[in-house]
Amino acid sequence: MLPVNCSGLTLSLWFFSAVACAAVSGQEAVHQVYQRGLAGDKRAVDECITKLELRLRTEPGNQLARVYLGSAYTLRSRDLGFGPRKITALRHGLALMDEAVAAASNDAHARLLRALTTQALPSLLGRRKSAQDDFETLVAMLAKTPDTLNASDQQTVYYYAGVAARESGGVARARELWKDAARHPVASELTAKVNAALAQP
Repeated sequence: MLPVNCSGLTLSLWFFSAVACAAVSGQEAVHQVYQRGLAGDKRAVDECITKLELRLRTEPGNQLARVYLGSAYTLRSRDLGFGPRKITALRHGLALMDEAVAAASNDAHARLLRALTTQALPSLLGRRKSAQDDFETLVAMLAKTPDTLNASDQQTVYYYAGVAARESGGVARARELWKDAARHPVASELTAKVNAALAQP
């Protein structure tokens, strides 16, 4: 059985803007439930999954809702003890996110949420390359159409794209991306992380 520790997921996703999640649900309540789930509230994770599954029954083509549901299942996996249910929840979440991005490959919000979720998973699960590819795709999308994402999400993309690049050995590429992130100093905590990354030798 593979050990699955999704503790890094919360920190990554806190930097993802509320705009996309609010659009998924049509109400701020679901966004709040999702945020509580990120913070470790197990009941909120279950509530979020229930709400999103109901939404998909009435809107089966809502791929942004689907990718949020997939991310919520990875949070459920985070909260479960080691065993088959933990792995099943994780695999289901990943499958939902992959299905959503495949169906809506130009949806930057869906791709960003999948990238942040998979980048935070343990490397032994083999999803780091997928996350890096997502980030590079998002960087290309922003180069072509900068207003695809708001300034906060752009900062997130460039910072985590840099992290992914450095992890794969692309030190020079990582610095380029962090410099792009520094041009969008929206979230103070993430700005501090960007500055710390640029200060590395």
